[in-house]
Amino acid sequence: MKKKVLVSLSLLAALGAWGNLVPAQGATIKGKHASEGLGCADCHKTEKPTAAAEVAACLECHGGYDKMAARTKAMHNNPHDSHLGRMACLKCHKVHAPSEYLCLECHSDFEFKDK
Repeated sequence: MKKKVLVSLSLLAALGAWGNLVPAQGATIKGKHASEGLGCADCHKTEKPTAAAEVAACLECHGGYDKMAARTKAMHNNPHDSHLGRMACLKCHKVHAPSEYLCLECHSDFEFKDK
């Protein structure tokens, strides 16, 4: 069982990273990251990124997975404490486009709102 979960999480992480390559030149930062004045190098560690930021960059500012689960524990369906385990942040959260919630692929009755 544990091996199946780890394999599933690895596949999800790989798919998440593949589908989140940085948009072409001229991409803009959206939402809270933009309002906080963040630039490319804050997450990508370079001013001219060629790939998605690493999960480590997300966790550097937002804290670890346990901290995020604790911050969202009041939600009816806590997306950071999922039966799928720990996933790459960019699987759901997008900085250059609207977020897409993985949970909604199966749970159409869940409600999530971006801050």
